[in-house]
Parts: sequence; structure tokens; C-alpha cells
Amino acid sequence: MTAAVCKGAGLRSPGPLVRRLRHREGTVPQLSDPMGLSKAISRRRMLGQAVGVAALPLLGSLPPAHAAVQGDLRFIALRQGKSIGEHSIAFRTDGERLIVDTHIDLAVKFLIFDAFRLMHDAREIWQSGRLVSVVSTTERDGTRMRVSGSALGDGFRIVGNDGPFLAAAHLLTSNSFWDSRIVLEAKLIDVQYGGEVGLVVKRLGDEPVVTPQGSVPTSHHRIITPHYAGSVFYDRDRRWVKAPVEMKGEIIEYALAT
Repeated sequence: MTAAVCKGAGLRSPGPLVRRLRHREGTVPQLSDPMGLSKAISRRRMLGQAVGVAALPLLGSLPPAHAAVQGDLRFIALRQGKSIGEHSIAFRTDGERLIVDTHIDLAVKFLIFDAFRLMHDAREIWQSGRLVSVVSTTERDGTRMRVSGSALGDGFRIVGNDGPFLAAAHLLTSNSFWDSRIVLEAKLIDVQYGGEVGLVVKRLGDEPVVTPQGSVPTSHHRIITPHYAGSVFYDRDRRWVKAPVEMKGEIIEYALAT
């Protein structure tokens, strides 16, 4: 099997909180950032980059695919307190394999037009904490993308609109916020665009979050990727319970529904 050729971006020396993510064609200007979440974030996908973790969170030893025992997740996406869609993750097992189905349907309207539209469906198959295969379809602001991939002995071959790419063997995916191991990662397999993307994580501390089960203590982490910036919250069972995310200058709040 011939590995895909990638003109990967280099690694910049970061500041204490934020590392600069660079695309192979340059850095996109700074986003509007009312929450102070990011600096000079590339809004386009990056292939083959290496980005370090700003600070490792104190989650202790993490078991593989921990969310498998936590049950399905469903988030309502809120913009200025109003629902604009949902993000759901369903889990089932098939022998030693974990099957994860992700569904995202978000729409921000201006008058009768879609100012922002994202539809994404993916099926990932995991075994022993490693991604075995993925198939996804995405429609983002009228652009349609399809991604597929499968594990090889020494990597993970993923094919997007720009062709194949050989990613590292044991990476999580850009959909893997259900798996609390993600806060230890520096790169992800991009299941919306293909290839790899960089991830920066900074642990901000502990704080309570209101869930359908009441207020729970959580661990709060700031995240930055080339496509969005925001925060992610995990409870003491390492279950994903909240995520405010900035996309296209809008703050979208993921509120746990089930």
C-alpha cells in the first residue's frame, strides 16, 4: 500500500496557552473571539501537521473507548438560547467491536436563508481502542464531502475529496469528543474533510454543569482545532456533558438533552 503524499504544515513555537495551527497554504486571519478562545486559528483543514498539547489534563489513566459504557448522547445546539439543531452519538457493540454513529444537523438562518448549515453522518468502528474503519458524509454550507477509511498495519488510510492520506495508526477522530482520551491528543483523524488535523487542549479547572440529572462537577478543557474553537466538559465518569463552540464567529452551546 502506497502512503498518500502530503505537503504538511510545520510546527510553530507556541505561547503558553495557544499554539498556532498552520495550513499548508498559510494562516488564515484571526477570528472574532468574544470568549477569548483562540488566536490565529486556521479555518481550513490541515493535512499532516504536528501540534503539541499546551497542557496535559489531570484525568488519570484512561481506558479505551470509555464512553461505550455510558450510553448514547444527545445534545441540543443552542444559539442565543434558541435551538438550531442537534448532535447525537449512538453506541452499540458487535463482539469485540464498538460501533459509533454520529449525527449532526445544525442550521442558522437569516430571514429565509441559511447563514450556516452543517449536516454530518458518520459510522466509526473501533476495536481495542483503535479506529478500524470510518464512513462519513458531510454537507457544509452547500459543499458536500465524503470520507472513508480503514486501518492498515502501520497506519490508518483515509480518503477525502482531495484523495488518500495515511494517518498515524492510533489517533482518535474529530468526532471523538465522546471519548475523554481526546484531551490528551495533539492530532486527530479528520472524518469530515479527510487527512489529519491538529488539536490544542488546555485544562482550565473544575466547575459544576447543569445536566438533565442535575448539577454535576466537571473537568473543563479549552480546545482549538482548524475548524472551530471552544470548550468541552467531562463529568467524574468522564462522560461528555457540555460544549460551547465557536463556528464562523457564532457561539453555539451544546446542552446535554439525554
